Amino acid sequence: MARRSWTGRLFLVAGGLAVGLIGAEALFRVAKPDAAVDLLYSAPDNAPDGLYTTDAQVYAVPTAGFRGIQKSMGYTVNLRINSDGLRGPEVEAQQSKRRILAAGDSFTMAAQVDEDQTFVSRLSADLDIEFLNAGVDGYGSYQVIERYKQLDEKLGLDGVLLTFFVGNDVHDNVRWPQVKAQAQRMIPGQPLARRPVGVVHGFLYKRSALYAGIQMWRRRLAMARPNHPERHRWKSELMLFMHDGAGILGVQLPASRNALVALNRLLTERGDTLMVAVAPPAFQIETERLDATFALVGLDPKNAAPDAVSTAVIDVLKRNRIPYCDLVEPLRRAHRAGGEMYLQYDGHWSAKGHVVVSDAIEKCFRRP
Repeated sequence: MARRSWTGRLFLVAGGLAVGLIGAEALFRVAKPDAAVDLLYSAPDNAPDGLYTTDAQVYAVPTAGFRGIQKSMGYTVNLRINSDGLRGPEVEAQQSKRRILAAGDSFTMAAQVDEDQTFVSRLSADLDIEFLNAGVDGYGSYQVIERYKQLDEKLGLDGVLLTFFVGNDVHDNVRWPQVKAQAQRMIPGQPLARRPVGVVHGFLYKRSALYAGIQMWRRRLAMARPNHPERHRWKSELMLFMHDGAGILGVQLPASRNALVALNRLLTERGDTLMVAVAPPAFQIETERLDATFALVGLDPKNAAPDAVSTAVIDVLKRNRIPYCDLVEPLRRAHRAGGEMYLQYDGHWSAKGHVVVSDAIEKCFRRP
């Protein structure tokens, strides 16, 4: 009798816990995540294994023939990589229109939205130009130069649309010598090693808002320590967006200027054209993300200069007569009108954001 009584109590406790967890999950799903989600939710942890392969010139390229699913909080996307290492269908041998290589980092790859929703696919549908998606997570401008060299003759390219993400491309271009040296030490053609992710974490992190919230809370506590390595990394990147970070930006910007000038010169020599789309981070568009993100790493949001980097990059493009497309104002206008330009758990563009970006770039291409 006593045993039955304890068994019943255990079932009641277990049932109560289950109901409580389900209720908590429901609450977390309807609530907005921490406004510093860009730094606290590590979306790259959810990338599918085998998506990238090592390369001695550019560090990594999408794995030719890859098929897989990228799942994270807020999206599930089928990815396909063609035999040339580009996201999308096979490139036809018969070329009937101008062919532009859309290159850059994860904002170009756009693994967060379906293939036909990316700004690259939308541009191909709206303009009499074939755009090929050569985006690669983590790419800087120097890697785009090398990737263009690899693909130009093979695909008969007529130009490059470079998406310059001001959130970290300036920093990445400074680091290129170290990344290049590391690439040259790797065995080419191997699956790119990723940070190990536990099975339970890998399953829940993509699916449970409650679990994601707990992990972000833990990460926030860890990043509160001044000597935390991730805090130092993010702070060094965000300093470029501070009024008192102008000196650091001035020191780092020449690496990007040299890369952009070199890419433009190379394309001009080969009879091709360059267009640079200047892409802002989410915090530059959404004030609430800015305040939380900067405060997380110990920077005073009141001293932030969110347009500092994009203004400096555009100035470089103007001075060197490189055609560009400023995406800041179109995204800002759409956000003020109530559109969610960025994903809630991810600092990348939503499907609506890709529509705005595509429309803006289309107008830039149609400019006389």
